Amino acid sequence: MTKPTKRRRLSREILALLALSVAIALAAFGLFAVVTRRLVDSYFANQLLTYTENQLITAQLWALNACAAAALLLFVVLFLLLLGRKLSYIGSITRGVAALQSRRMDHQVPVEGRNELTELAEAINYLSQRELELREKEAALQQEREQLIRTLSHDIRTPLTSILSYTEYLTAHPDCDAPQRQEYLGLMDQKARQIRQLTEILLDGGKTAPERFDDARLLLQQLSAQMEAELEDTFSFTADFSACGAFSGTFDVAQLQRIFDNLTSNVKKYADPAHGVTLTVMQQDGTLTLTQSNTCRPDAAQQEGYHIGLLSIRRIAQQYGGTAETALEDGIFTITVTFSEF
Repeated sequence: MTKPTKRRRLSREILALLALSVAIALAAFGLFAVVTRRLVDSYFANQLLTYTENQLITAQLWALNACAAAALLLFVVLFLLLLGRKLSYIGSITRGVAALQSRRMDHQVPVEGRNELTELAEAINYLSQRELELREKEAALQQEREQLIRTLSHDIRTPLTSILSYTEYLTAHPDCDAPQRQEYLGLMDQKARQIRQLTEILLDGGKTAPERFDDARLLLQQLSAQMEAELEDTFSFTADFSACGAFSGTFDVAQLQRIFDNLTSNVKKYADPAHGVTLTVMQQDGTLTLTQSNTCRPDAAQQEGYHIGLLSIRRIAQQYGGTAETALEDGIFTITVTFSEF
């Protein structure tokens, strides 16, 4: 810890200025007195007229009074000049306090000297800096909160769309067989529970509930199977787990579900049904990698909502020390999601 600098008291500094001014004024008075006495003596000595001793003493007294007045004037001017720097510094501090009151936190008071005024200036600068930092943190939290609301709202829309699709299908096909109806009802129940879970996350400010999985590969296979079930009516889906052996990890199921839901939603919106959709899962050297690719439809660039889904995936990956990178080459879109802390 740095040893605090010893401060001088402001009162002592003012007394020192006063003593310096007095010393200079006295010295000037002595010099003026010697010079004027010689001038008076020389003046009377050169006069042709006779003069009395009383006249000489009177002239010398007048000259001495003039010297005293000049020395007093010098003292006042010198003391005010020296004290003026302190008064000017007090003015700077006053402006700093006014800036602090008006919440202009970018204003800095210059730090001068080593006395109570210096401590006051440092305290004002510290308060300004702390308030500025708090404002920046508050703005960052507000931006993060708004972004969380946008991404979760987007993620809630995905299972809601699935529920509406299943409802429309069951309404349009009242004579569908019981096993299929039961399957769709089960999927609707699962999506409804997911919406409730996402809503709770939104209300809790983004809090997560990670769990430890001894067989995380099985969890990813289940999520992949759900993705395949969502796409099987329109797309040819292939999941490759050959490079992913059994491994354990701590994951938030809701977050992983959001990633797979966004991947599914993007495929439905932008992929060309004439080409297959692939998902490759690889776990190697403590890094989990999900790579999904598909051929884009010609009108994919005109669709909206693409960036919000990718942003949601990227935010979740970052919580696991990972990334989400995208590439588009020759009409083939690829997204690679990595996890390094799980």
